[in-house]
Parts: sequence; structure tokens; C-alpha cells
Amino acid sequence: MVTSNQRKKIDDFVTTLPENERAIYLDIAEYAVELGYAPSNEKNAHGIFIALVFSKNKIGKRLIKIHPPGIYSNETEFKMQFYAATGYSDFIHEKLRQDADVVRATCERQCEKCAGKYVYVYPDGRKGFRCAIHSLVKLSPLGARNTNEIKELMKIQDEFWIEQSQCE
Repeated sequence: MVTSNQRKKIDDFVTTLPENERAIYLDIAEYAVELGYAPSNEKNAHGIFIALVFSKNKIGKRLIKIHPPGIYSNETEFKMQFYAATGYSDFIHEKLRQDADVVRATCERQCEKCAGKYVYVYPDGRKGFRCAIHSLVKLSPLGARNTNEIKELMKIQDEFWIEQSQCE
């Protein structure tokens, strides 16, 4: 259930988005809260709002981060952790590959600090691995057709973290 404070944070944020994206991000934000993640405002060093972040204090994890247009680009920027998922659509696969190319966060091995890794395949068949430790992958721009898959990936990642926290 969304509390009045959470509702205000979400509604205030959604109004900063383009009209055609509001329903998409409202749906995702409400689902994150349903999973137990609390929205919080992230600010830069000057105290200026830069993103709405969804974290679960009980397990100490950040699942998604959404930057409104005008912060880093002219579009809404959606980032998420989903390394527990073993499969995803071509859309997610391509976004993962693009993100790994931009941040140059490739990983060829499983180290002792490794929380997991994302696997993607280049058009020439080579496999790439992106380290998943402390990283959110940029998946934007999103369309309504992506919402169900995003929510399923959120659920898979959350279940993985919950199971992991119970083993510690």
C-alpha cells in the first residue's frame, strides 16, 4: 500500500515527466512500492533534485532510479538492477549492450566481490559481461510495451535479494 508521503513523492515526480510517459512511470513506481521499495529524492551536491530512487532499507538495496528530462539528457532516464534474471527480451538485451559500451564496465571473470553479472551477445557472436556490483543499467526510453517486462525483472531481482539476505 502506498502511504500518503510516498504518493506525494511519486505524484510530484510524475508531473515533471512528459505527458506521454506519466502512466508508464507511475505504474512502475507504484509496483516498486508494492514490492516494498520506498521512493526518495536524490539531490546533487548543491541540493538540487536529480532523481527519484526506490530502495528497500531492510535489505539495503536500490532497485530503480528515474531522472526527469533535463538532468542528463532531454529524455527521462530510467535505470534498474536486474542481474538475477537469466533471460530478457531483445529490447532489454540491446539496452544492456548499449549501456555496457557506454560505461565500459565489462567483466570477464567472477571475482569474490561479484554480486552477479549481466551477459549480452554482440552481433558477431562474442559474449560480453557487464559487472553488476552497485550498478544500475540504463533502459530508457521506455514505452508502454516494456512495462510488464520491467515489472517482471523487478520482481525477479527483489526475490533474489530477499533470498540472499535470508542466507546471510
